[in-house]
Amino acid sequence: MIIQNSSDLIRHHQPQVLANGTPVHEAELINGHAVIIGHDSLSLYRRPGDCADPLGNGFIRSVSLPDNHRIPQEAPMLQEHRAGFAGLVGGYVLLIGLNDIRLFSSREDALRNRNELVRLALGD
Repeated sequence: MIIQNSSDLIRHHQPQVLANGTPVHEAELINGHAVIIGHDSLSLYRRPGDCADPLGNGFIRSVSLPDNHRIPQEAPMLQEHRAGFAGLVGGYVLLIGLNDIRLFSSREDALRNRNELVRLALGD
């Protein structure tokens, strides 16, 4: 029997709709939290599906994207992932670490760790 281990930090992902009707993309991390990728923000929730709760139960924190860097609202927003890398629509890149998630406008910027757009802490 072959044992298959994965270094992916994203367990599962899917398009989702917020309670106000806004389309987003939800990525479940291996620690069970959910990262919500929106057109103008990144948000962290305790569990997948919590973003659809109209009362906001499970919300941990959110960070707004700069006005000149909005992620296109094309489905799927998350196009590829492996290990701590997530490629988004429009060429944007998320680097997921143990303590935070960082958004870059391109693969080159992410590779060189330059021009970070926003950072979202992962701790409770």
